[in-house]
Amino acid sequence: MNCIAQGLVPTKYCQETTTEPLTTADGTKMYIDYKLEKGDDVSIKGIVVEFAFVMDYSSEFTTYEIFKSREALFKWVREVGMKNGFVIVIEKFDVTSKNRKPRLTFGCEMGGYYRNRNKNIVPENQKRKRETSTKKCGCPFALKGKLQTEDEWMLEVICGLHNHLASQHLEGHSYMGRLSAQETDTLVDLSKSMIKPKEILVTLKRKNALNVSTKKTIYNARQRHKTTEKAGRSQMQFLFGKLQEYKYITWHRSHDATDLVMDLFWAHPSSVDLLRLFPQVLIIDSTYKTNRYHLPLFEIVGVTSTNLIFSVAFVYLQFEREENYTWALQILRNLLDVYCIMPDVIVTDRELSLMNAIYKVFPTSRHLLCRWHISKNVLSKCKNMFDSPAPFNHFLNLWGSLVLSSTLDDYHEHLAILRRDFSAYPKPLQYVSTTWLPYSDRFVEAWTDTCMHFGNVTTQRVESAHSMLKRQLRSSQLNFESSWTQMHNLIELQHTEIKASFQKSLLMVQHQFTGIEFKYLRGGISITALENVLEHIKRAKFVGIDASSCWCANRRTHGLPCAHEIAEYQRDGRPIPLDSIDPHWKKLKFSSTTEKPQPEIGCQVEIDMFLHYFNNQDNKTKL
Repeated sequence: MNCIAQGLVPTKYCQETTTEPLTTADGTKMYIDYKLEKGDDVSIKGIVVEFAFVMDYSSEFTTYEIFKSREALFKWVREVGMKNGFVIVIEKFDVTSKNRKPRLTFGCEMGGYYRNRNKNIVPENQKRKRETSTKKCGCPFALKGKLQTEDEWMLEVICGLHNHLASQHLEGHSYMGRLSAQETDTLVDLSKSMIKPKEILVTLKRKNALNVSTKKTIYNARQRHKTTEKAGRSQMQFLFGKLQEYKYITWHRSHDATDLVMDLFWAHPSSVDLLRLFPQVLIIDSTYKTNRYHLPLFEIVGVTSTNLIFSVAFVYLQFEREENYTWALQILRNLLDVYCIMPDVIVTDRELSLMNAIYKVFPTSRHLLCRWHISKNVLSKCKNMFDSPAPFNHFLNLWGSLVLSSTLDDYHEHLAILRRDFSAYPKPLQYVSTTWLPYSDRFVEAWTDTCMHFGNVTTQRVESAHSMLKRQLRSSQLNFESSWTQMHNLIELQHTEIKASFQKSLLMVQHQFTGIEFKYLRGGISITALENVLEHIKRAKFVGIDASSCWCANRRTHGLPCAHEIAEYQRDGRPIPLDSIDPHWKKLKFSSTTEKPQPEIGCQVEIDMFLHYFNNQDNKTKL
């Protein structure tokens, strides 16, 4: 049967399968098995060929339009194919011959036949790692694009037949689901912003109603981007590359025999600037289940003047041993030594190896133990040592009173009561006596209130940072590549919030701080410090100028005026001077300079004394 594929269809009937050459528009002969059933209407675009339809779409692709570019030609062909339920692809672009003009050959995505490229013979009893399939069914559809002059193209239909049904939906066609360059850029940006694949897909479809990508398309595109970005590097090499790209300060040590990285310390450059500004209090703790390699993540956290935390550094540790902790803390000390500063207070949990390392590296710093973890451990360990809830609750109340003892006399008194009331319960007494009381100077208020900790007597701040980090990671099985990206984003967000809090303290004047006491403090110290001062202004009404009833804990622990000091200022009719505030609360600029801090020079006290003297004189003396 001779058929020219220009919209013509055979008009004779046939009951038996026949193989005859199909002569196409350019004279090429193609062989197609076909079978016509009696009663078929040959005017329709369909005959049965080996139990599949042969569809003639020559007329849809026949055009005399001259296309101004190769891209315009391909766009037109693809759009016509989509309208009719077919995916048209470029099969060949012939530019090798010098004697003829370049030619484009288009075909159906289901053209050709599957060729097994797996040379390895897999035994029958061994299952393949991944099942494969093919969409190829030998579709003969073919178009040819010819270059006329310069960049003008014309289209010629070689064969308009499809031996398969048209697709009702283009979703699921991998070629049509490909992302454009713009969509790929959007995907990369959204992935860096920790947007989930399904939400990325929704965003792409909202921007382009014709998008037929699937969720698998998004996963594959993300994986291709990661593979390209890694450029054949290992996970550790990729991590080092990213740390170098973003100018992180890093140290690591490797195993001598295998050259494998044992411990890795890294700190964001802006976090180091914050550490220079706020070195007084550091909170240290480890967290787990953050990576697929089961490495503990050692985190060092600082606190700003606006009472926000910032991640000073992260450390991947091979082991939680004293040697590993000592190495990490020594790196931290090297950072601090550059600016000749040292932490005044370090807050941790009761981890003996870490406590020993802190004593070695920071012998002059006060080491406090987290009260919250202590109370939690006492609760869990001692609960089963009592036969009823009543004595257990009484034990917890006495223990809480002991921890909050404001003087040494109160401490010894509460300890004596605890031992007297629970002499019949030796186990809980032995537990607190051997586990916690040897370190009472690190968590009992009578001792902790002698150092300036700015209210940080627990590691809950770093626990909060860990919780935020795990919410950011969303999985405990991430590799270094994925986990670093999320951690970097978290650090950047921290810095943004800190900058915003600084500006709020500098520019905003809350109505509760309009009193005369705040005249020199507004815009000069953080809102957190102002709130503390306001609280002690209220307390000053009851304490007065009697220092013995004030205890002055706020001055020792926060570096802010205590109640009796404020009462004296109020008695003299003077605002609270700015130099009565610890410099920690005055730092409201996120500076990246490396200059060493200089002592403040001011004359506010002298000015206040002169104003007080001047206001108390009569008009003649004033003149």
